[in-house]
Amino acid sequence: MRRTLFAFSALALAGGCDPGEFGSALDRAPVQVVGAPSGFESSLGADVGRTLLPMLPPVDRPKMAARLLFAATHAPGLAVADFDGNGKAQVKAAASEDLEKLGLGSIQDSSQEGISSAAWLSAPTPAGTVVLGMPNVATSPGQGAVAFLKLGVDAGGNPDFETAGQSPRFGLSAETHFGLAVAPGRVTQAAADEVIALSDRGVHVLGFPSGEVISASSCTVALPTPSDSHRSLAVADFLPDGDGGGKQEIAVGLPNQDATGPGRVVILQYASGAAALSCPIELSVPGGASPGFGTALAAVPDLNGDGKAELVVGAPPDRAYLFLSPFNLTPPKMLVFSGDAASQFGQRVALVDVDGDGNKELAVTALQADVGSTKAAGQVSMYKLDYTLDAAGNPVVVNSNAIAVVNDSNPISKTEFFGIGLAELEFNNSSPICAKGRDAHLLVVGADAGIFTFFSFAGTAVPTKAIAPDPRCFAQK
Repeated sequence: MRRTLFAFSALALAGGCDPGEFGSALDRAPVQVVGAPSGFESSLGADVGRTLLPMLPPVDRPKMAARLLFAATHAPGLAVADFDGNGKAQVKAAASEDLEKLGLGSIQDSSQEGISSAAWLSAPTPAGTVVLGMPNVATSPGQGAVAFLKLGVDAGGNPDFETAGQSPRFGLSAETHFGLAVAPGRVTQAAADEVIALSDRGVHVLGFPSGEVISASSCTVALPTPSDSHRSLAVADFLPDGDGGGKQEIAVGLPNQDATGPGRVVILQYASGAAALSCPIELSVPGGASPGFGTALAAVPDLNGDGKAELVVGAPPDRAYLFLSPFNLTPPKMLVFSGDAASQFGQRVALVDVDGDGNKELAVTALQADVGSTKAAGQVSMYKLDYTLDAAGNPVVVNSNAIAVVNDSNPISKTEFFGIGLAELEFNNSSPICAKGRDAHLLVVGADAGIFTFFSFAGTAVPTKAIAPDPRCFAQK
């Protein structure tokens, strides 16, 4: 992974900034790299970039432009990177005593999974709460748990990891790998965020902060643990509500690990009368088998004007599908994005507004893509979600070419796993130091041993023009 400064002339062109505004070449780099803190390394690698959780900066830190929480999956590691207006990150790793409080300090065997997923709850407390999915962390091996934490501030003004509530950990004794994936949601029309948690046996809606199980799935959904303990999960308002209440639904990806048949995506909806989750919708690839279908999921804000969210489904080795609501049409209305099968295109997907026009772009990982002479280092492609309708009313992508492709320009090995994590990070330019700027949404890409934050990148469709302005340029003016 790159640890060198970028060339001066290339930076000035790519970032579009006045070179005199910054003190060093690194400040002008369109990419910043956060490495794995001490304690994240293990015999199986750090996996520092798989679990990424963008968070809002504290209101009492006006000079902080962005905050990102990340966690190790094969070691008991947890850290926060706070970005200033120049994009420089100050990293604070959780101390061993903090990990002990969360139930992570007892992990010694790196073959166990640590933190597989994380979610941000905006309510009921103004400061917010972080939920961590820990599918193999419990007193009983393989039982799993979720942990609740909040970020305080120590004497030096740095983030301090604290437990939230009386019970920092919560598990279900009958559910193996509880916490396989977690997400926030308002599935039962609750006034505050609920926790959606997956286990090997099903889907659970938990109240916060009590941890009370509000609802479990009443439909048969087998969720065998994937080999890398990654289960795709998306929560949004996907379906019409029978009672008109605007409840959210839960989409769960179920790729076929044995490659003996197609993968599928199940969408679960809460039924108030039965107080349970039903499964009214199941998606798969029409007319063919795709075992990888469902490997990754991302909800898309309404594109077709019906007031419901759309759904992106990653289907490696060579596809990503955008399903347009309503999902009960036969055949479904969808857009297809294609990649090279050898690159494992579709392993991860995310939505990021990289050009600041208010519309999300689609980021798709090809985890085994070659980069220069380095085989299988990984890359991420960005696509516009513009489409038209053909004569039959089917959606057609306006431009199927990637508007940009990003990677580590100097990968050190094929085990880098560039793109194992994807996230959209809000870079806050409403602070006093950025009074003349505007908010920007940055693409964050996780790799095994580091995290790449892209402030600007040139487009392959228009090589001489940057896709997005570097927000640090106007942060300095």
